[in-house]
Amino acid sequence: MSKLQFNPNIQQYTRPASRGSLADIRKKYDLEKVYQLSQNENPLGPSPKVVEAITAIAPTLSYYPNFSDIELREAIVNAVGKGLTPDYIYTGCSGFESLELMARAFLQPDDEMIVSSPTFIGAYAKIAQPLGAKMIDVPLAPETFEYPVDAVLDAITAKTKLIIVCNPNNPTGTVIPAEKMDKLMAGIPDHVLVVSDEVYHHFVDDATYPDSIKYVLDDKNIVVVHSFSKAYGLAGMRLGYGIAKPEIADYISGLHRGFHQNKLAIAAGVAACNDQDYLNYVVDYLRNEQKWVVDQFDRLDIKYWHPAANFILFETKMLADELNQKMLERGIILRPQSGIGMAYGMRVSLGTHEANQAFIHALEEILST
Repeated sequence: MSKLQFNPNIQQYTRPASRGSLADIRKKYDLEKVYQLSQNENPLGPSPKVVEAITAIAPTLSYYPNFSDIELREAIVNAVGKGLTPDYIYTGCSGFESLELMARAFLQPDDEMIVSSPTFIGAYAKIAQPLGAKMIDVPLAPETFEYPVDAVLDAITAKTKLIIVCNPNNPTGTVIPAEKMDKLMAGIPDHVLVVSDEVYHHFVDDATYPDSIKYVLDDKNIVVVHSFSKAYGLAGMRLGYGIAKPEIADYISGLHRGFHQNKLAIAAGVAACNDQDYLNYVVDYLRNEQKWVVDQFDRLDIKYWHPAANFILFETKMLADELNQKMLERGIILRPQSGIGMAYGMRVSLGTHEANQAFIHALEEILST
């Protein structure tokens, strides 16, 4: 018997089981085609310039990448603008790791982190609980999913270190308006850091959406998290970053491993940032698809929440798990929200027009039986 002792202070999670490949699903249900509309991915893929950059760098993979990520940070600030400089940026291997690094920098055992469900709560739990911190849930308003800024401010204690807001929120697709963000930022005490998880920000077309970077430039206690996984189409590359005042960004960067970013990720991220025309093409395409899908929902009298991202939360007319199975049998993969207490909630990611047509056709077929 091994005498090794595991760390009792770290909460572990069960390894996720395989969901099966698209080929497995095709075979199981005897389908010609399967449409993946459950993971909020970019169905158009990355910029061709990204593919060229990856191809060009591939022959050099026997050599280590640069120790510094400065080239990537410079590309990011050139793309984002707004007066940022590279010292406001820290990079991570995905938006999730950008959150995780931030949590490691600020959370200790028995500290508190405020979240507002329904939100991306599984991921937020994984950055807090292994560190021994407690997650305090101050739920969004029922039905409207409005952000409860007054209740959040009332929930702050001496142990509160972080407040995470997801904006646009996943899975609701709703936004926290500038008025509420202003109130939150004005009301937090000096020992609290606000984390604005904005990985879907490119898709927002809402005049009330806050410019969170202005808080950073005003020297406020905030970290704004972005990702290359969504609009940039690099979900498989695992690349993200945070924006914060230099004091915070520098401290978080100090938690990086040596050679933190791999050569492919750096090349891909730089090329993606340098092709804003392609980014705009993707955003315009998916906004048009969003309008088409919500028009179909209106036609079918299906309740949905006004989306500000590349996915839509809608209310099912049967249990979401039941609808999900019927959809799966027709080659459509969706994301039921029963696991977070929304028995009739379903999230659909926007796909190509072909995929969205297949989704609506399958939905009509199921509703008519």
